[in-house]
Amino acid sequence: MKKIKTVLTAIVMLLSISSFAKGPEPEKVSPVVKAAFESDFSKATVVKWEKTDEFYFASFLLNNVKVDAAYTENGELLGTSRRISAEQMPLSISMALADKYAGYEIDNSIVELTFASVTRYYVTVSNKTQTVKLKCYSNGDLEVENKIKK
Repeated sequence: MKKIKTVLTAIVMLLSISSFAKGPEPEKVSPVVKAAFESDFSKATVVKWEKTDEFYFASFLLNNVKVDAAYTENGELLGTSRRISAEQMPLSISMALADKYAGYEIDNSIVELTFASVTRYYVTVSNKTQTVKLKCYSNGDLEVENKIKK
């Protein structure tokens, strides 16, 4: 469970890293990781790498969409993330939000994160009195991550 939280946190943090951040040079990325990445994302362009003690992170464009991917040092793809708009969310989530958070405004910058074959959507909704950060699942289940009163 700790590894899952570490990886999820690292992937979400990676989304906020400046595109000017320096990472390992492409030739310093492990050949195993580089081969796995090229196999998984053969059409990726503008690839930038970051390295932590345990993981490699690739930020790249795929069909003109910025995507981030996390790999172990053994070349295992741990997860991917990308920003999507509210219109791109699964219908089940849109319906659940409309039902449970009627009167709230949905932030249009949503993080779609896939880890361990499960896709989660991190959504922020707000009204006049509070902002709520939600973790949403494709089946429409919603979990409150954080509430902030205004």
